[in-house]
Amino acid sequence: MSDDASTQSTQDLPAVEAESPQPAPRSPLEAQRAGESGGPGPEVLVGGAFVGGFVLAKLLKRLGGGD
Repeated sequence: MSDDASTQSTQDLPAVEAESPQPAPRSPLEAQRAGESGGPGPEVLVGGAFVGGFVLAKLLKRLGGGD
């Protein structure tokens, strides 16, 4: 070990505590209610993807000059 390494001072840093923006639900019923308040359901997302794919296919067919 070099002389420089043995003479370097160290500094203690305080621990960082993670703060949660909201407390965790207290019961399974509250957890279920919190999970249900999210965005649109999966059927809405699947329907949107289907419609988007259909529109894209029509657009590509028109641009490509398909029969």
